[in-house]
Amino acid sequence: MHVTERSLASAGPTTPADWRLGFRTLRTEIEGPAALPVEGALPAELTGTLYRIGPAAHDVAGERYRHWFDGDGMVHAVTLDPGEGATYRNRFVQTAKKTAEDAAKTRLFGTFGTPPPGGLFARMRGAIPASAANTNVVHHAGRLLALWEAGPPWELDPTTLETVGEQDLDGALHHGRAYSAHPKLDPVTGELWNFGVDYGPRPMLRLYRTDAAGVTRQLCSIVLPSAAMIHDFALTATKAVVVVGPMALPRLPLSLLAGRRSFGESLRWGDGVHIAVVDRASLDVTWHRTDACFFFHVANAYDDGDDAVVDVCAYEDDTVMRLFTEVMVGRSLPVRPRLARLSIGPGGVRRRQLSPTSLEFPRVAPGQSTRAHDAVFGVGMHDEADFLGRPVAVDVATGHVQVAGTRPWQYAGELVPVAKHEPDAAPWLLTLVLDASAGRSELWVLDGAELAKPPTAVVTLPHVVPFGFHGNWVATPPAAR
Repeated sequence: MHVTERSLASAGPTTPADWRLGFRTLRTEIEGPAALPVEGALPAELTGTLYRIGPAAHDVAGERYRHWFDGDGMVHAVTLDPGEGATYRNRFVQTAKKTAEDAAKTRLFGTFGTPPPGGLFARMRGAIPASAANTNVVHHAGRLLALWEAGPPWELDPTTLETVGEQDLDGALHHGRAYSAHPKLDPVTGELWNFGVDYGPRPMLRLYRTDAAGVTRQLCSIVLPSAAMIHDFALTATKAVVVVGPMALPRLPLSLLAGRRSFGESLRWGDGVHIAVVDRASLDVTWHRTDACFFFHVANAYDDGDDAVVDVCAYEDDTVMRLFTEVMVGRSLPVRPRLARLSIGPGGVRRRQLSPTSLEFPRVAPGQSTRAHDAVFGVGMHDEADFLGRPVAVDVATGHVQVAGTRPWQYAGELVPVAKHEPDAAPWLLTLVLDASAGRSELWVLDGAELAKPPTAVVTLPHVVPFGFHGNWVATPPAAR
């Protein structure tokens, strides 16, 4: 199946207020820094850089990818200073995949959702997806890392965004082993915990810990009950929790191995959930079972006595997997992820819904990643467009919901929290917003305490930023200001 960029028009013409603008390829790179106009006042706490990442090249040599997860990753850096204003840079991550395809001027590799090109033997050689480095960008111990789902990270220069190279984390990732796009920072110890899944006849999850100085160790290996897609995990003060969901490869994925189907196309819905709870001190593993549910993202996790409490954005079925392919041809599907709480302990697994409000890309206030919290910030569905993009905040104790005053043609991405100077105050929230009516992207600064208020500041970006996934704020050290 050969899909061209014109496929975006297959569901009708794109209107000026259409979310489909966020799925057009961006090739422009600004090595900068380029000065940006700022409307409003930047809060005093916002001295630093917001890094955001996502797929920006949704086609190679005119052939459009089939899946939102496939495009080559581009990093966007918006540097803020209340006294100086705002500047911007953006660059592609120069992965081995992108470098080779740029030189060949054609698609060479399979990706998460698009099978490899060519004849039988070429497809078999390319059956393992190539890294697009497009899912998260994390700064820890002086390194800026672009992360993907199924391979090592790619290091970038934090200032210029130039690609330094693929990293094995000082030998911890042997033979190109996977390192997830969702590491978890322990705010008390400064350690960064993460995992990677090795697929094969005996699927294996490996748990990693990077100390505050940047030294990474593999802690343990856990044999998985299935070759499940595991996108995220949870970290409490005493436990690491891995939910092995129902979306998994068949035991013998012949179409995948032959290169006829991609990894994503090969996934199938199973009949239940396995949960591994790993004691952080002893590394002992306890397994639990519960009914089938699916999620991509963990909102928060903490200890409650002997229980591990894990809040997730849950889906009841696999409709969301079809959404990721439909958007590539200009169509959406009505999916409604909702906050759910898993309480996992000696008494088994209990699950309950925390709010009926749709919410994805969840974040909590800085420093709250291993304890109970009051609010989860994320984006909900635009009912008018059936597409994510409305900033929301859910009070998990009361169920109270705040909703930002976006217009139907404004689509916000993940809300990145930045702590205020006042202790325990709700954070500032930074989000990239597509204003489809104006044909541009903007950075909004929202107040987490009063989300319905207009943005405190709006920074206009020089072009439409394709819809991305994740990002993080890195404060400028006082000595460098």
